[in-house]
Order: sequence, then structure tokens, then C-alpha cells
Amino acid sequence: MSENVPPAGQANETAAGASSPIPEGDEIAPYRLQNPLEIGAVLRQLVSRGDFVTVYFNEGQRFLLSRILEVDIKARTFCFDWGGHEATNQALLNAGRKLFVAAPDGVKVQFSLSDVSKQEVEGRPAFVAPFPADLIKLQRREFFRLATPVGKPYKATFTLPDGKRHAINLHDLSLGGVGLSATAQEGEVIELGLVLPQAQMDLGAGGVLVADLEVRSKRPYRTNTGEHFHVGCRFVNLSRAAEANLQRLMAQLERERKALTG
Repeated sequence: MSENVPPAGQANETAAGASSPIPEGDEIAPYRLQNPLEIGAVLRQLVSRGDFVTVYFNEGQRFLLSRILEVDIKARTFCFDWGGHEATNQALLNAGRKLFVAAPDGVKVQFSLSDVSKQEVEGRPAFVAPFPADLIKLQRREFFRLATPVGKPYKATFTLPDGKRHAINLHDLSLGGVGLSATAQEGEVIELGLVLPQAQMDLGAGGVLVADLEVRSKRPYRTNTGEHFHVGCRFVNLSRAAEANLQRLMAQLERERKALTG
């Protein structure tokens, strides 16, 4: 997957830099904000940091990578960047529910709304929307996810309900679970709630991690090689020793990532 990220002032429909939604079923009620002042403060932080926001629509089949441009707390509205593909912009405007996801420093920010319109901002087109009714700001450490190395992908090996052993690339890691990058065929036989017993995860220099995985989310996405599924799994029985080893590996990956990005 390419790492081309659109520059400031240009939204794009691309997989690079996209933030994955918080898996369904996670206990997120304590992290839900409903006060408009608190919601506005979180949105303003995204503006000041210049963080990317992934806007999913058409039931997650499509998404737009954008940035929030302005926040008006008094009017309880915000503007976000217009995309570079007009067909995508119109599709987003015509879509029903939109899901917004950002991950500043690994802290998940997520909210949904339906009412989005077009507006001129400093002479340029932009999207404008009212504040959401609520917003999730998830700071639990197990939800801090790191992308796995692209050059030498980590793999998880397990038996699926079709009776066959499958080795699937790991897309991301967290202390709470892993994200799998499954093919369209593999995604068809992986169902929500499925438990993958004794999955063997080859983590390169981090060794082999063995744990049961429970499938908590499944989201389709496209690359230049075709359709894939991002499958979010949580660890069911991860030992303390394995968690400590995983934490060391994630710290190493984060150091390497920061060294590359400066």
C-alpha cells in the first residue's frame, strides 16, 4: 500500500493514512461526550493539530480522507475539507449516515452524523455539518494501534470454519488485539463473533505469539490488488508474559516509525 498522503488543503479518497473505526461491541459508554462545549473542544484540537479525519459513508464501502478546517462552537457547526474527486464529494453529500474517525496520537475520536452540505470557506468549497449529538474519545491504552511493517509483513495462522489453515497478514497491532488484512474470499468465511483458537502470530523479531482471537469487526476496503477486508480481533486469553513481549515490540515499532518520520 502506498504511503502517499494528501497535502493540507486537499482531501482524498485513499487507504493511506485512514483511521479504522472503533470495533462494534467495545465498552465505549464511559468515553462518550455529549456536551457541545466538550465536543467543540475536541474538534478544535483536530484543527490545531492538522490531524486527518476519515469519513466513511455508504455503509463503510467508501471513505474520504480529510481535515477539519474550522469549528464554530457558538453555532455548533464545523467545516471539513472538500475532496479532490468531485464524484466522491457528491456521493458523500448524497449518502445517509457518515462516520468520522481520527486517531491523534493513538487516541480514537469517532462520531457520526447525516446532515452535511456544501459551503464556501475562504473562497474554496468545503463541507459543513452540525455538531454530532455525541462523540467518542477513547483513550484506553489497548486501543493504541500500530501499523505492522510493510516490507516484511507479520502473519497470523489459524484454522477457519472451512477447515483449512490460513496465513493472513497482520495489518495492525494493539495490546487489546490485532487487525487482519484478509482477502475477499477469506473475509467471506470470517464472521463476527467467530473465535479463532490458538492463532499463531509471527511477529518477526518479536517472536511467535499464540492466543485465541475473537472477531469483533469486519470492514471492506479496496487497494490496487482488489477487494480486502480489515478484520478486527481481540485477544481472548493473552498471558501476562505475552502481553509484556507485545508491549516491548510495539515500543520498538513506534521508535522505528518516529525515526523514519522525524
